[in-house]
Amino acid sequence: MRVLATLIVLFVSIPALAEERRLSGKEIASLLPEITASIGSIKQTFAADGGTVFTQDGRVSNGRWRVRGDFYCSTWPPSGAWRCYEVHFEKSESESPDRIIWVDAQLGDKTINFIMPKAQ
Repeated sequence: MRVLATLIVLFVSIPALAEERRLSGKEIASLLPEITASIGSIKQTFAADGGTVFTQDGRVSNGRWRVRGDFYCSTWPPSGAWRCYEVHFEKSESESPDRIIWVDAQLGDKTINFIMPKAQ
């Protein structure tokens, strides 16, 4: 009985999230310039002109992003290669931030970030 009570408490304390859904190219293009994606000490911002800034532990990298079909694609110097990702969105049903999930189009690997509110 004690185990069941503990599981119930843990379940109730986990932030509720709605179902994950894949975004269309139009939704990606609309969403990204409005957000900062973050997890721990990693942060990425997106500009409407296609610039993107990735910051981790004080190190900054500037890249480019664009939408191709229903994929988010980015390139980071010195490479000129573009890498594309499905973008999934998960709306939080609690006080937790919404989540953005990047799915590598070639490998299928997932990277989960939280969508942080824009600084006013």
